[in-house]
Amino acid sequence: MRKSKAIFLLLRLPFLVVTIGAVFLGTAFAWWHSGEFNLGLFLLVLAGASFLHLACNVANDYFDYKSGTDALNRNAFAPFSGGSRMVLEGFVKPGEALAISLIFAVLGSAIGFYLNVISKGNVILFIGVAALLLVFGYNGPPLRLVNKGVGEIGIFLAWGPLMVIGAYYVQAQSFSSLWPLLVACPSGILTTLVLLINEFADEEADRSVGRKTWVILFGFKRSMYIYFVLGLCCYLIVLAGVFFRGWPWVSLVVTVTLPLLFMAYRAGLKNLGNWLGFLSAVKTTILMNFVFLVILSLSFVV
Repeated sequence: MRKSKAIFLLLRLPFLVVTIGAVFLGTAFAWWHSGEFNLGLFLLVLAGASFLHLACNVANDYFDYKSGTDALNRNAFAPFSGGSRMVLEGFVKPGEALAISLIFAVLGSAIGFYLNVISKGNVILFIGVAALLLVFGYNGPPLRLVNKGVGEIGIFLAWGPLMVIGAYYVQAQSFSSLWPLLVACPSGILTTLVLLINEFADEEADRSVGRKTWVILFGFKRSMYIYFVLGLCCYLIVLAGVFFRGWPWVSLVVTVTLPLLFMAYRAGLKNLGNWLGFLSAVKTTILMNFVFLVILSLSFVV
C-alpha cells in the first residue's frame, strides 16, 4: 500500500462528521441566541476542532499499538472497530503516527491560540488545554481515562461542552444563560454513543490489556440499555428546550431521527456476538449523530 493512502486511512476522516456537527451546532445556536455570526471565525473553529480530532484519531491508533490491544483484537472492522490498523499492519511506522498526531495537535492549538487572542478573556485557552488533555489522555499516559472507566465521560466533555460551547463563545463572546450548556449535551451524548457502540466488538481485546470501558464494566446487554436510555435523553433535552422556550419549536423536527435510535438498538441486541451483523448498529449510530445535529442546528438558523 502506498504511504499516502495508508496515512489517509490512518486519519479515519469519516469520523469527522461528529466534529462538523458539534461545531455547526454551537455556531448555529450562537446565531439564534445572540444574533452573531462570522463565517471566517466559523471556518477557523471548524479547522481547529478538526485538526484536534485527527490528532486524537491518530494518537489512539498509536497508543492502541503500543498497548497491544489492536494486535489482540480479532473482531476488528476498520475503520469502525479496532482503529485503522495501519500502524499494526506496518504501513505506517509508530514514530510516524506519533509525529502526525503531534503535527495536527500543533495546528489545532495554533488556531485555538489565535482565537483566544481575538476573544474576550481566556475561555478559548481553557477549552483548548482541556481538549488537548482529552485528546492524548483518553488512552495515553498519564491519564489513561479508558483504563479508569471514565473514557466515555471524557468523550462527552470533549464533543459536548468543550467543542459546542467553544464554537458558541467564539461567535457570541459571552455567556448570558445556561442554554449553551444544555444545547451542547446532545452532541456530547451522541458522540459518546458512537464510542460506546464501537466498544462492543473490542471488548475481549480491551479487557486483556486492562481497559475499563463501559461495555466491560456493565456487560453487553446493560451497555445496550445504557445506549438506548442515553439516546432517548437527547430527545428529552430538545423537548425541554422547546417547552421552556429556550429553543424554537421547529427544533422538534429532530424527532424524525428517533427511528434510527430504535434501529441501532434492535440491531445491536440482535447481533451481540455476531460482530459483522453488529456493524449495522455502528453505522446507524454514526448516521443518527450527524443527522440529529444537522437538523437541530438548522432549527436555529431557519
